[in-house]
Amino acid sequence: MKLNALVPAFLGASLLAPTAFASHTAAGGLGTGSGSSINTESAVPLARDGWSVGLRLEQQQSDRLTDAEMEQIATDDPDADLHSIDQLNVISLDAAYGLTENVTLGLTLPWVERQDVRAPEDEGGGVEIGREGDSKGMGDLKVFGLWRFFQESATTSHAGLLFGISVPTGKDDDTEAEGEPFEQEFQPGSGSWDPFLGVAYTRGFGRVGLDASVAYTLVNEGSQDTDLGDYLAYNAGLAYALTPDAPLRWNAVLELNGLWRDKQEIGSETLANSGGSWLELTPGITLSSTKWTAFANVGLPIVNEPNGDQDEHDIRFLLGFRVRR
Repeated sequence: MKLNALVPAFLGASLLAPTAFASHTAAGGLGTGSGSSINTESAVPLARDGWSVGLRLEQQQSDRLTDAEMEQIATDDPDADLHSIDQLNVISLDAAYGLTENVTLGLTLPWVERQDVRAPEDEGGGVEIGREGDSKGMGDLKVFGLWRFFQESATTSHAGLLFGISVPTGKDDDTEAEGEPFEQEFQPGSGSWDPFLGVAYTRGFGRVGLDASVAYTLVNEGSQDTDLGDYLAYNAGLAYALTPDAPLRWNAVLELNGLWRDKQEIGSETLANSGGSWLELTPGITLSSTKWTAFANVGLPIVNEPNGDQDEHDIRFLLGFRVRR
Protein backbone atom coordinates (compact mmCIF):
# COMPACT_ATOMS: atom_id res chain seq x y z
CA MET A 1 0.00 0.00 0.00
CA LYS A 2 1.31 3.44 -0.89
CA LEU A 3 0.95 5.94 1.94
CA ASN A 4 0.21 9.58 1.18
CA ALA A 5 0.12 11.47 4.47
CA LEU A 6 -0.09 15.17 5.21
CA VAL A 7 2.60 17.08 7.01
CA PRO A 8 2.51 17.41 10.79
CA ALA A 9 1.61 20.93 11.92
CA PHE A 10 3.50 21.41 15.15
CA LEU A 11 1.46 23.59 17.48
CA GLY A 12 2.88 23.29 20.93
CA ALA A 13 1.10 21.79 23.87
CA SER A 14 -2.16 22.44 25.67
CA LEU A 15 -4.72 25.16 25.34
CA LEU A 16 -4.58 25.95 29.02
CA ALA A 17 -0.84 25.40 29.03
CA PRO A 18 1.00 26.13 25.75
CA THR A 19 -1.44 26.57 22.87
CA ALA A 20 -3.45 23.61 21.73
CA PHE A 21 -4.26 20.57 23.71
CA ALA A 22 -2.91 18.23 21.10
CA SER A 23 0.76 18.99 20.91
CA HIS A 24 0.90 18.53 17.19
CA THR A 25 -1.41 17.63 14.36
CA ALA A 26 -1.15 15.39 11.31
CA ALA A 27 -4.70 16.00 10.03
CA GLY A 28 -4.34 13.86 7.01
CA GLY A 29 -5.17 10.61 5.45
CA LEU A 30 -2.81 7.78 4.82
CA GLY A 31 -4.19 8.07 1.33
CA THR A 32 -5.33 5.02 -0.58
CA GLY A 33 -6.76 2.67 1.96
CA SER A 34 -6.04 3.88 5.47
CA GLY A 35 -7.20 6.83 7.51
CA SER A 36 -4.94 9.05 9.60
CA SER A 37 -5.23 10.89 12.90
CA ILE A 38 -5.84 14.60 13.43
CA ASN A 39 -3.99 15.50 16.65
CA THR A 40 -1.55 12.60 16.86
CA GLU A 41 1.68 13.09 14.96
CA SER A 42 2.26 11.04 11.82
CA ALA A 43 5.69 9.60 11.01
CA VAL A 44 5.09 9.97 7.25
CA PRO A 45 6.79 13.08 5.79
CA LEU A 46 5.80 15.10 2.76
CA ALA A 47 7.11 13.95 -0.60
CA ARG A 48 10.38 15.51 -1.76
CA ASP A 49 9.71 19.09 -2.94
CA GLY A 50 6.10 18.78 -1.79
CA TRP A 51 4.50 21.51 0.30
CA SER A 52 1.57 22.01 2.64
CA VAL A 53 -0.24 25.11 3.96
CA GLY A 54 -2.92 24.91 6.64
CA LEU A 55 -5.30 26.87 8.86
CA ARG A 56 -6.52 25.61 12.23
CA LEU A 57 -9.19 27.08 14.55
CA GLU A 58 -9.35 25.80 18.12
CA GLN A 59 -11.36 26.68 21.21
CA GLN A 60 -10.73 25.28 24.71
CA GLN A 61 -13.49 25.98 27.20
CA SER A 62 -12.86 25.99 30.95
CA ASP A 63 -14.72 24.43 33.84
CA ARG A 64 -13.81 27.57 35.70
CA LEU A 65 -13.57 28.42 39.36
CA THR A 66 -16.53 30.49 40.51
CA ASP A 67 -16.11 33.90 42.13
CA ALA A 68 -17.20 32.43 45.47
CA GLU A 69 -14.63 29.61 45.21
CA MET A 70 -11.85 32.04 44.36
CA GLU A 71 -12.80 34.39 47.19
CA GLN A 72 -12.72 31.53 49.70
CA ILE A 73 -9.38 30.18 48.45
CA ALA A 74 -7.81 33.66 48.51
CA THR A 75 -9.19 34.32 52.02
CA ASP A 76 -7.72 31.04 53.31
CA ASP A 77 -4.39 31.59 51.53
CA PRO A 78 -3.72 35.28 50.74
CA ASP A 79 -0.41 34.40 49.04
CA ALA A 80 -1.97 31.95 46.57
CA ASP A 81 -1.36 32.76 42.89
CA LEU A 82 -4.92 32.29 41.64
CA HIS A 83 -6.52 33.04 38.27
CA SER A 84 -9.38 31.86 36.10
CA ILE A 85 -10.32 32.28 32.43
CA ASP A 86 -13.49 31.66 30.45
CA GLN A 87 -11.97 30.11 27.33
CA LEU A 88 -8.92 30.09 25.07
CA ASN A 89 -9.14 30.65 21.31
CA VAL A 90 -6.27 29.88 18.94
CA ILE A 91 -6.01 30.50 15.19
CA SER A 92 -2.90 28.91 13.68
CA LEU A 93 -1.28 29.09 10.26
CA ASP A 94 1.27 26.45 9.27
CA ALA A 95 3.44 25.75 6.26
CA ALA A 96 5.88 22.94 5.52
CA TYR A 97 8.21 21.71 2.78
CA GLY A 98 9.51 18.25 1.89
CA LEU A 99 13.28 18.76 1.90
CA THR A 100 13.98 15.11 1.04
CA GLU A 101 11.95 11.91 0.88
CA ASN A 102 12.53 11.47 4.62
CA VAL A 103 12.83 15.03 5.97
CA THR A 104 10.07 17.64 6.30
CA LEU A 105 10.67 21.14 7.67
CA GLY A 106 8.08 23.76 8.52
CA LEU A 107 6.72 26.41 10.84
CA THR A 108 3.54 27.32 12.71
CA LEU A 109 2.37 30.78 13.79
CA PRO A 110 -0.58 31.10 16.22
CA TRP A 111 -2.82 34.00 17.24
CA VAL A 112 -3.94 33.51 20.85
CA GLU A 113 -6.86 34.95 22.85
CA ARG A 114 -7.71 34.26 26.49
CA GLN A 115 -11.15 35.57 27.38
CA ASP A 116 -12.25 37.04 30.71
CA VAL A 117 -9.18 36.64 32.89
CA ARG A 118 -10.15 36.96 36.57
CA ALA A 119 -8.09 37.14 39.76
CA PRO A 120 -8.79 37.84 43.46
CA GLU A 121 -7.81 41.26 44.78
CA ASP A 122 -7.44 42.37 48.40
CA GLU A 123 -9.23 45.71 48.69
CA GLY A 124 -8.54 46.09 52.42
CA GLY A 125 -12.11 45.33 53.46
CA GLY A 126 -11.96 41.82 52.02
CA VAL A 127 -11.25 39.85 48.88
CA GLU A 128 -12.95 40.84 45.63
CA ILE A 129 -12.67 39.25 42.19
CA GLY A 130 -11.11 41.58 39.64
CA ARG A 131 -11.99 41.40 35.95
CA GLU A 132 -8.71 41.80 34.09
CA GLY A 133 -10.20 41.54 30.59
CA ASP A 134 -9.05 39.61 27.52
CA SER A 135 -5.45 38.84 26.61
CA LYS A 136 -4.78 38.53 22.86
CA GLY A 137 -2.05 38.79 20.27
CA MET A 138 0.39 36.80 18.15
CA GLY A 139 1.90 33.77 19.83
CA ASP A 140 5.39 32.32 19.50
CA LEU A 141 6.60 31.00 16.15
CA LYS A 142 7.35 27.27 16.15
CA VAL A 143 9.93 25.85 13.74
CA PHE A 144 9.76 22.07 13.38
CA GLY A 145 11.13 19.07 11.57
CA LEU A 146 10.33 15.40 10.99
CA TRP A 147 13.04 12.91 10.05
CA ARG A 148 11.75 9.48 9.07
CA PHE A 149 14.47 7.03 10.09
CA PHE A 150 12.54 3.78 9.53
CA GLN A 151 10.23 2.56 6.77
CA GLU A 152 8.98 -0.96 6.07
CA SER A 153 6.83 -1.37 2.98
CA ALA A 154 5.61 -4.87 3.85
CA THR A 155 3.80 -3.67 6.98
CA THR A 156 3.40 -0.01 5.90
CA SER A 157 5.27 0.95 9.09
CA HIS A 158 7.07 4.25 9.60
CA ALA A 159 9.00 5.78 12.52
CA GLY A 160 10.30 9.32 12.75
CA LEU A 161 12.12 11.79 14.96
CA LEU A 162 10.25 15.00 15.79
CA PHE A 163 12.34 18.08 16.59
CA GLY A 164 12.07 21.84 16.69
CA ILE A 165 12.03 25.00 18.76
CA SER A 166 9.55 27.64 19.88
CA VAL A 167 10.94 31.10 19.07
CA PRO A 168 9.94 34.08 21.30
CA THR A 169 8.27 36.17 18.59
CA GLY A 170 4.91 36.48 20.37
CA LYS A 171 3.45 39.47 22.20
CA ASP A 172 4.54 39.43 25.85
CA ASP A 173 3.41 42.88 27.03
CA ASP A 174 -0.38 42.81 26.65
CA THR A 175 -2.12 44.80 29.39
CA GLU A 176 -5.14 44.29 31.63
CA ALA A 177 -8.21 46.51 31.63
CA GLU A 178 -6.56 48.82 34.19
CA GLY A 179 -3.35 49.14 32.18
CA GLU A 180 -1.08 46.74 34.11
CA PRO A 181 0.65 43.92 32.17
CA PHE A 182 -0.97 40.49 32.37
CA GLU A 183 1.06 37.93 34.27
CA GLN A 184 3.29 35.96 31.92
CA GLU A 185 1.16 32.81 31.91
CA PHE A 186 -1.65 34.80 30.25
CA GLN A 187 0.48 36.60 27.65
CA PRO A 188 0.18 35.39 24.02
CA GLY A 189 3.97 34.97 23.82
CA SER A 190 6.36 33.44 26.34
CA GLY A 191 9.59 35.35 25.78
CA SER A 192 11.55 32.07 25.95
CA TRP A 193 13.36 29.76 23.54
CA ASP A 194 11.87 26.29 24.06
CA PRO A 195 13.29 23.29 22.15
CA PHE A 196 11.31 20.06 21.79
CA LEU A 197 12.13 16.50 20.78
CA GLY A 198 9.99 13.43 20.24
CA VAL A 199 9.20 10.34 18.20
CA ALA A 200 6.27 9.25 16.06
CA TYR A 201 5.10 5.90 14.70
CA THR A 202 2.61 5.19 11.91
CA ARG A 203 1.27 1.92 10.54
CA GLY A 204 -1.52 0.94 8.16
CA PHE A 205 -3.79 -2.08 8.63
CA GLY A 206 -5.95 -2.18 5.53
CA ARG A 207 -8.57 0.53 6.02
CA VAL A 208 -7.27 1.34 9.52
CA GLY A 209 -4.41 3.72 10.24
CA LEU A 210 -2.55 3.81 13.58
CA ASP A 211 -0.52 6.79 14.77
CA ALA A 212 1.33 7.29 18.06
CA SER A 213 3.58 10.14 19.15
CA VAL A 214 5.28 11.55 22.20
CA ALA A 215 7.19 14.85 22.49
CA TYR A 216 8.94 16.64 25.35
CA THR A 217 9.38 20.43 25.41
CA LEU A 218 12.13 21.98 27.53
CA VAL A 219 10.80 25.37 28.65
CA ASN A 220 13.30 28.06 29.62
CA GLU A 221 12.91 31.28 31.58
CA GLY A 222 11.24 33.99 29.53
CA SER A 223 9.61 37.35 30.15
CA GLN A 224 8.84 38.52 33.70
CA ASP A 225 11.49 36.05 35.00
CA THR A 226 8.93 33.29 34.40
CA ASP A 227 9.54 29.64 33.52
CA LEU A 228 6.14 28.34 32.38
CA GLY A 229 7.10 24.69 32.99
CA ASP A 230 8.32 21.82 30.81
CA TYR A 231 5.64 19.64 29.26
CA LEU A 232 5.23 16.16 27.81
CA ALA A 233 2.55 15.56 25.16
CA TYR A 234 1.56 11.98 24.34
CA ASN A 235 -0.99 10.90 21.76
CA ALA A 236 -2.42 7.81 20.07
CA GLY A 237 -4.99 7.64 17.31
CA LEU A 238 -6.92 5.23 15.11
CA ALA A 239 -8.53 6.27 11.84
CA TYR A 240 -10.89 4.21 9.67
CA ALA A 241 -11.27 4.92 5.96
CA LEU A 242 -15.02 5.01 5.36
CA THR A 243 -14.71 5.60 1.58
CA PRO A 244 -11.18 4.48 0.63
CA ASP A 245 -11.76 4.30 -3.13
CA ALA A 246 -13.92 7.41 -3.61
CA PRO A 247 -12.59 10.70 -5.07
CA LEU A 248 -13.49 12.32 -1.73
CA ARG A 249 -12.33 10.16 1.18
CA TRP A 250 -14.14 10.26 4.54
CA ASN A 251 -12.20 9.02 7.59
CA ALA A 252 -13.56 8.45 11.10
CA VAL A 253 -10.97 9.19 13.80
CA LEU A 254 -10.68 8.36 17.51
CA GLU A 255 -7.75 9.55 19.61
CA LEU A 256 -6.37 9.83 23.12
CA ASN A 257 -4.49 13.10 23.66
CA GLY A 258 -2.57 13.58 26.89
CA LEU A 259 -0.44 16.27 28.51
CA TRP A 260 1.72 16.51 31.61
CA ARG A 261 3.01 19.96 32.59
CA ASP A 262 5.52 20.92 35.25
CA LYS A 263 4.82 23.71 37.73
CA GLN A 264 5.66 27.30 36.85
CA GLU A 265 8.50 29.22 38.44
CA ILE A 266 8.75 32.99 38.84
CA GLY A 267 12.30 33.78 39.86
CA SER A 268 13.01 31.35 42.70
CA GLU A 269 9.33 30.80 43.59
CA THR A 270 7.45 27.69 42.44
CA LEU A 271 3.72 28.24 41.95
CA ALA A 272 1.62 25.54 43.62
CA ASN A 273 -1.45 26.34 41.50
CA SER A 274 0.17 25.46 38.17
CA GLY A 275 0.93 22.43 36.05
CA GLY A 276 -0.77 19.05 36.19
CA SER A 277 -1.99 16.19 33.99
CA TRP A 278 -4.81 16.04 31.46
CA LEU A 279 -6.17 13.43 29.06
CA GLU A 280 -8.82 13.78 26.35
CA LEU A 281 -10.86 11.31 24.34
CA THR A 282 -11.13 12.91 20.91
CA PRO A 283 -13.52 11.71 18.19
CA GLY A 284 -13.18 13.38 14.80
CA ILE A 285 -13.74 13.26 11.06
CA THR A 286 -11.64 14.11 8.00
CA LEU A 287 -12.57 14.68 4.35
CA SER A 288 -9.74 14.49 1.81
CA SER A 289 -9.06 14.82 -1.89
CA THR A 290 -5.69 14.52 -3.60
CA LYS A 291 -5.03 18.24 -3.01
CA TRP A 292 -6.69 19.17 0.29
CA THR A 293 -8.01 17.90 3.62
CA ALA A 294 -10.68 19.31 5.94
CA PHE A 295 -10.85 18.05 9.52
CA ALA A 296 -12.78 18.53 12.75
CA ASN A 297 -12.82 16.96 16.20
CA VAL A 298 -14.13 17.42 19.73
CA GLY A 299 -11.95 16.88 22.82
CA LEU A 300 -13.76 15.36 25.79
CA PRO A 301 -11.85 15.48 29.11
CA ILE A 302 -11.50 12.13 30.86
CA VAL A 303 -8.62 13.02 33.21
CA ASN A 304 -8.48 16.47 34.85
CA GLU A 305 -5.71 16.63 37.44
CA PRO A 306 -4.38 20.20 37.72
CA ASN A 307 -2.07 20.92 40.63
CA GLY A 308 -3.61 22.96 43.42
CA ASP A 309 -6.56 25.25 42.71
CA GLN A 310 -7.02 25.84 38.98
CA ASP A 311 -9.68 25.79 36.29
CA GLU A 312 -10.27 22.34 34.84
CA HIS A 313 -10.50 21.59 31.14
CA ASP A 314 -13.97 21.44 29.62
CA ILE A 315 -14.89 20.57 26.03
CA ARG A 316 -12.55 21.53 23.18
CA PHE A 317 -13.49 22.18 19.53
CA LEU A 318 -11.22 22.04 16.48
CA LEU A 319 -11.75 22.89 12.80
CA GLY A 320 -9.05 22.92 10.15
CA PHE A 321 -8.22 22.91 6.45
CA ARG A 322 -4.99 22.13 4.63
CA VAL A 323 -3.89 22.22 0.99
CA ARG A 324 -0.87 20.40 -0.39
CA ARG A 325 1.05 19.56 -3.49
